[in-house]
Amino acid sequence: MHTFLSVNNLADLTGTSLATAQKWGESGVYPYHRNEKGKEGFYMEELTDVEPVRMMLNTHWEEEFHVAPLRAYTSVELFAGAGGLALGMHLAGFRHVLLNEMDAMACQTLRRNHPEWNVLEGDVHNVDFTPLRGRVDFLSGGFPCQAFSYAGKKGGLNDTRGTLFFELARAVKEIQPKVFMGENVKGLLSHDDGRTLEVIRNAISELGYTLVEPQVLKAIMYQVPQKRERLILIAIRNDIAQHVKFKWPEPYRRVMTLRDAFFSGELYDNDVPESEGQTYPAKKTRVMAMIPEGGDWRDLPVEEQKDYMGGSFYLGGGKTGMARRLSMDEPSLTLTCAPAQKQTERCHPTETRPLTVREYARIQTFPDYWQFEGNLADQYKQIGNAVPVNLAFAIGRSLIRLFNDIDAQNPEESQFEQADRIAHGMLPPELFAVNMFDIQREYPEGIVANEYKKRRRVDISKLDDSKNVLICLVPDKYIVPYNDRKAKAYFTGKKFPSTVALNKLYYFMPYTKGKGIRDLYQIKVARVAPKHEFVTEADENDLRIAFEIEYVTQMYDDYKPIRLNIWHTFTDTKLRNLII
Repeated sequence: MHTFLSVNNLADLTGTSLATAQKWGESGVYPYHRNEKGKEGFYMEELTDVEPVRMMLNTHWEEEFHVAPLRAYTSVELFAGAGGLALGMHLAGFRHVLLNEMDAMACQTLRRNHPEWNVLEGDVHNVDFTPLRGRVDFLSGGFPCQAFSYAGKKGGLNDTRGTLFFELARAVKEIQPKVFMGENVKGLLSHDDGRTLEVIRNAISELGYTLVEPQVLKAIMYQVPQKRERLILIAIRNDIAQHVKFKWPEPYRRVMTLRDAFFSGELYDNDVPESEGQTYPAKKTRVMAMIPEGGDWRDLPVEEQKDYMGGSFYLGGGKTGMARRLSMDEPSLTLTCAPAQKQTERCHPTETRPLTVREYARIQTFPDYWQFEGNLADQYKQIGNAVPVNLAFAIGRSLIRLFNDIDAQNPEESQFEQADRIAHGMLPPELFAVNMFDIQREYPEGIVANEYKKRRRVDISKLDDSKNVLICLVPDKYIVPYNDRKAKAYFTGKKFPSTVALNKLYYFMPYTKGKGIRDLYQIKVARVAPKHEFVTEADENDLRIAFEIEYVTQMYDDYKPIRLNIWHTFTDTKLRNLII
């Protein structure tokens, strides 16, 4: 089966113009095709000499998706906004000990969605980071890029004074993390003929860090349905840099579109929820109704063009953002802070209206449970300014892999650091990563053997609500016995960090993708077992935690949606928290 790639998407992936990509097809440089919807484009499998496409075809995304931290790596984030970068890093496995943001509504958003995060509201200039020195693994921040001064002769740290990059650099100097990351707009690469970036490079060197060669990452390559590009700067402390190598994240296997964002499929389990959004005045609604899907002001009758564009009609340039209607089978254009600005229009593909808040959020790959505080303008602003969550998640996984490599260089020091952070209240001491081999050695006869009495009828009120319940995602390919309530066993992933000691677990509830939880099982036995025991084609040395389970009762009349807390895989809680 071939994967279709539109002309627009090939142009975006390669950084060429639409006209150039069209010429490649029309002149036969690459085979040109028309898909079932009559749209012209290419098959990715026939573009193996185009580097971005080749990377997507040969990706190790699925393998990388399962990268998990060997321990809880601590992080600090500056300029946190509404949490796009913070959430992505959290999903990858980082434990935030501090997030700083000046915007009050964005801070409210962070607190609402993650009450346990330490959100410090206020101007970064007033924050003293010295108490965190040596106790934080990772520091990040999307620093706003104001004008830089080049009065200095060396173009070092002092030449960044007065900019917010200087505050990021000050935090690095005071905290001394192992690694730090800055992200910014693509334009920083060429700002002032490259002198701005050169100043930043010199400042990073002066701080005692080695800069990984900066990369502009295209969001459309990382499971984000949006044409957004971000410059990523990653620097490793000099005493560590010579021993490890950072590897940039693997791309996703195809380009996601607005159809993926708005409807149930690979990206989301359900259609986009209804939500509030801006509206057009009557005159603009009349004009926008004339624009076809994927079109702009140039598709209007000439007199309508002149009336709508005003003086801009006679100026040069394509002005393709004006009166722009998005296309359902393309990624969105880069979102701005308002969906109905005349210069950067983002009209819904098939309805004549601006995008709603939840549509905006999905294009930025925020989960539907992520709520935004403030009025409508505040919410659009927070979403429009965010780093796409899936892009941040992909970068986060690459950083977790880097930290795992760093820890492998000096595991004793890492254990000391972990204990030190717990002692200072900077980590929840109950979170630990389960090492299958250690568990097997510690519990050779099995981890849990709970007493179990099978009953024909179960009164929910008689269940022991003080017991711990483990809730785990069941992949679609293994779901059938759970649907039939006949499942006898569940095996975990390779990495299984837990917030409850495994020998304290009692109940089990399968999580069905797109639905939630419904049925209660009891864990009869928990033990270490090879995956081969359950999946015959699996490696016999691939150890997992296996739970032997028995169906107890149906907890709810219908499935109850619930949020899986740790790396999209599982959560654990007390039964009393589930009985309503």
